[in-house]
Amino acid sequence: MRVSGLLYPFSNSTAYEVEALLENGQLVIHYDQNRAARCALDNVSLSTQIPGVPVQATLPSGERFVPHSPDFIWPISAHRQGMAKFERHYGMILSALLLTPLLVYVLLFKVTPMAAVLIVDYVPDSIVETMGEQSMYVVEENFLSPSALPPQTQQEIHAIWEDALVKVALSQEQYQLGIYASEHFGANAFALPHGQVVITDDLISALKDNPDAIRAVLLHEIGHVEGKHSIRLAAQAFAGTIAMSFIFGDMEGILELLIGSGNLIMGAQFSQKMEWEADNFALERLTQLGHSNTDFADALKHLKTLSETDKDSTSERAQWLEYLSTHPSLEARIQHAQSYQHNQ
Repeated sequence: MRVSGLLYPFSNSTAYEVEALLENGQLVIHYDQNRAARCALDNVSLSTQIPGVPVQATLPSGERFVPHSPDFIWPISAHRQGMAKFERHYGMILSALLLTPLLVYVLLFKVTPMAAVLIVDYVPDSIVETMGEQSMYVVEENFLSPSALPPQTQQEIHAIWEDALVKVALSQEQYQLGIYASEHFGANAFALPHGQVVITDDLISALKDNPDAIRAVLLHEIGHVEGKHSIRLAAQAFAGTIAMSFIFGDMEGILELLIGSGNLIMGAQFSQKMEWEADNFALERLTQLGHSNTDFADALKHLKTLSETDKDSTSERAQWLEYLSTHPSLEARIQHAQSYQHNQ
């Protein structure tokens, strides 16, 4: 079989008018006097078939052959014919359009979180330490300032902290407490993956008459560290970025996420499941220490009152009350804390 068309040599803009010879499973094209391009037909890469447009063939050596006739059908193998029919089948195309978003959803919101839980235990301690230190540097530089509370008050909070660590047998080397003033965060507390826990002056002031509630809040934050929640969030983000990069062919997002992992941790909200895990950690440890399970409920009640007050003002503090996240609801968390001992 012979077919006429244009040959475009590799790295050359010149087009040659040629006749291609197709026989015995081979493609042979003579051009430019004594030059020739040849290869097995099964090794030829064909362009996507578009009605009215010739299907061009690209040889492994880089030459491109474009038939003159848009109706020319390449004699390809049965397997490749099947794939071509599959690609042109309207039902298959519609199914792919419908299934692709579903597959992306399953990959990002089902498979990725499961994978994050599985791999989080294998993250090296050095990586956890680096992520925590980077996060703390960003927050301390931009949002925190030295505590304005009286030294005696700070000593009392540290005493509560150290007593809790000793009684629940946690390392005082791994876990560190920092007390800071922050107009940006308001009444808040948070934990970083390497064991740094931060509590603000405003939160301490809000709970100044209830030191047991402060203890409950601190245990809740330790629960986030013990549950490796920040690392799980980061692992989900990494896995999700890698998945999206493979889907859309853009690998730059992976590098950006690696560089900004500290900012990622600070900007992410814990999931509903993680919040319940941290709540249960605090409630269980309070029971072990001989304190009331309602201590944590009291802390949430105080913060709810503060939040409702802030909503009627122009204060930014309400925006940063992480304990009052709508997932899970504050009311559900209070009820769970109040009934925890009974349910056990």
